[in-house]
Formats: sequence, C-alpha cells, structure tokens
Amino acid sequence: MSAGTRGAGGGGPVRAVTGGTVVTPDGEVRADVLIGDGRITALVPPGEAAGPGAGQTVDAAGCYVLPGGVDPHCHLMPDIPRATAAAARGGTTTVLSFTSPGDGEGDLAAMLRSRAEVEAAPPVTDTGLHAMIYSPDRTPVTDLPAIRAAGAGAIKIFMAYPELGIMCSVQRLHELMAGARQAALMTSVHCENGPLIESLTEAAVRAGWRGAGVFAAVRPPEVEEESASAALTAAALAGAPCYLVHLSTAGALDQIRLARDRAGTGHRPQPPVFAEVCPHHLLFSESRYAGQDAGRFLVCPPLRAAADVAALWAGLADGTIDAVGSDHCQHRSQVQDDIVPAGQTYRYGLAGIGARLPLLLAEGRARGLSMTRLAELAAAGPARAFGHYPRKGAVRPGSDADLTVWDPAGQTVLGADGFGDGTGDSVYAGRTVRGQIITVLLGGRVIVDGGELAGGPAGRYRPAGDPPR
Repeated sequence: MSAGTRGAGGGGPVRAVTGGTVVTPDGEVRADVLIGDGRITALVPPGEAAGPGAGQTVDAAGCYVLPGGVDPHCHLMPDIPRATAAAARGGTTTVLSFTSPGDGEGDLAAMLRSRAEVEAAPPVTDTGLHAMIYSPDRTPVTDLPAIRAAGAGAIKIFMAYPELGIMCSVQRLHELMAGARQAALMTSVHCENGPLIESLTEAAVRAGWRGAGVFAAVRPPEVEEESASAALTAAALAGAPCYLVHLSTAGALDQIRLARDRAGTGHRPQPPVFAEVCPHHLLFSESRYAGQDAGRFLVCPPLRAAADVAALWAGLADGTIDAVGSDHCQHRSQVQDDIVPAGQTYRYGLAGIGARLPLLLAEGRARGLSMTRLAELAAAGPARAFGHYPRKGAVRPGSDADLTVWDPAGQTVLGADGFGDGTGDSVYAGRTVRGQIITVLLGGRVIVDGGELAGGPAGRYRPAGDPPR
C-alpha cells in the first residue's frame, strides 16, 4: 500500500506519521511517530495519534518508517541545490560534503568559503562539511581548530594522487591525525598507495598499454590494502579515530578487523576505526571494464573482482562495515595519465546520491540484511562517526523528525537522470529495484511526496558535533 500526506499541503508541519512499521535503533516496532517543533516527541501504539490536532498526518500503512538517510561521503560543491534535491528524492535528509579547494586556495579558506556557499545555496537537505586537505605539507596543524570551529566533522587526507599535488606521506598523516584528535576532528583517509600506482602506470605506458581497463589495472587491490594498513597504524600511534573511505577489497576489510583485534588485546588503548563502502563497489564488478562503455565506470578505487564484491556484502552483514556512502561526484575528474588513447578523454568518479538508499534497501533485503541493520548503515552509522548522532540517523524521541517512508511492495525504475542530480547519464540507469520511497520529512516537514519535491528548500548548514573517541 502506498502512503501519502493528509491535511496541509506539502511543506507544512507534520504532527504524526501513522500506521507504519518504525525502524528504531532497537529494532522494528509497529507505532505512530509523534512530532513537535521539528523533533520526534514520542512513539505511541498504532492508532493513538489519530484524531484532530494542528498539522497534517502522513499515512505510512504498509510501509517502513526509517530515519532519513545520512550520506557521509559526497562531493556536492559544484551544484549544491541540484545534488541535495536528488538526495531528498532518494530518501536522504542529511548529506556531508567535502570542500573543494581552488587553485592556490588554502584548506582553511576553502572550508570557510564552502560553509558560506552551503548557507547561501540553499540546500534541500541538511548539509554538513568535511574539510579536504589538498595541501598536506602546507596546511599548518594550527589551522585544524579553526576548521573544526567552522563546523567540519572531519578532515580528509589522500595517500594517492601525486600528479595533483595532494598526496600525503605517512609521516605527515601521523602528524595531522594527532592534530585532528586534539581539535576533535575525525580523520578520513583515501587509501591508495600513490607511488606504487605511479610506478605501475609508468610501466604500463612503457609497454604501450592504453585504455580504460588500464586505469583500473594500475590500481590493484594491493595498493589499497597496503595503504589501509599504513593509515590504521598511523591512527593507532596518534591515538586518533579514523574513517577509511570507499574500501573495495576483501583484504582492506581484513585490515579493519586486524586493527580492531589489536584494540582488544590491551597492548595500548586503540581509538575507534570506521569503515565505509560505496554502492558501486557493492553492485558492479571489474567485468564492466571489458565492455565498450568501460569509461563510464571509472572510479578510484576501481571496481573489483566478484570475490571482493561478495566480501563487502559479508562485511555489511557481520558489522565490519559501519557506513555506506555514495561518493557522489557532482563533477567528474579528468584522467591525466598517458594511458588515455590519443583523441580520447577519460573522466573518473560516479554520481549516486539519490540512488544510494533505494539500492541499499532493495539489494540488502534481497541478501537477508535486516531493516535495522540497513538503517544503521544508511543513517545511524554515518551520523555517529561524524558527530551528528542521535540528532540525526535515528527514529527516537528527541531526534530530528527526519523520516523516510518506504513501501517494500513498490517498485522503482532508476532513471538516467540520477534523480535529477544534473550530472548526466547515471550508471544505474534502467535498473529496477524492489521498494519505493513515498514520503520524506526533514525537521517534521514534508520535502518529498510521491517521489516529487514538496515545498521550497528546507535544508540548513549543520555543524558537526564531537566524533567518537
């Protein structure tokens, strides 16, 4: 049965979501959700919210009522309004975007500029920021408290891309992690060994190899796994929590497990370690690089073998993985390597902010994951890692009334427009998934009804709270 709003038109305040199965941090419960002043005030037995009162109700009969999705990994800055509109249509109500420093712009200056751009956009969803560290050797550790004061939840450090000048050494990573810990910032790390990739690329060029498949071949699993080990070691020595983004291999997940096992030995106190995966690594394999459209699927790290895909799903089920982020790229980056054939242009990075939650719900349920676990991966886990929980990511009294009503009996055909994100043809185009997002609330107001935007942009800039320690 589909759900819909009753009473006031879209965008007005909602006093209750009724008749659904509510996915709480403790499990599923049949309940009505009461709302006041943009927050959840209570969960009551079904039917108790019926009757007159100020504000409309949302009928969720036959549907699940989930916490609004929290996407921890987005690159939105080129077009915040369109990207956040796509997020909302896909059931995500909070997005955490990385800044994007311009040429010659300092990382702190980029953070301050990005905050102003989010506040002026305005966004459709609530939006927070992580600060890119594009100048790891030039950004002083003393800038990190100011980055934190501007509301950043994390800094992001790259162990790859020497050609862009943003690669960080392990020594400097350790120094920045220690500073981030003192500033109450999470450290997110892109784990690929840049010098190894550079060496493999040079060998491929000497051998005359060209093509999209080569872009993936010079980034084998080993360069990710070695880098993950180095990042986790640096974090342990710095006593700093860390969050490894877009892990894609079985070996990388093993590194997460080893780090957590060490934390239990009592050798020395170990900070929290968080692991993230992305939908494209869960749904596509490296076989895509054998097709005529291989260039559409270029991403760092690249798509992996089927065995790695299976390992990622196992990691979702057993708790190794904490969060699923889209790694949505509002603008794709140009491949600068000499592996590009003459006369061609390759770009890497995939869009998917709108598709993230519908894909995870459909594919996760098909593989036996519970709705509670899926809500943890899509909302609570990301919110917890970056200091937004329990205000975000949970259906519980006191949390923001950010809710997604999802009909498991429905069906969604993913369009070529990526939920209207403006990035062009989506890699998920034409995919049919079970389930349908019916209604989305942000702060107790309907922002999506029947799959369409309702009311004007309602999102705000959301500074992060303290990360876990």
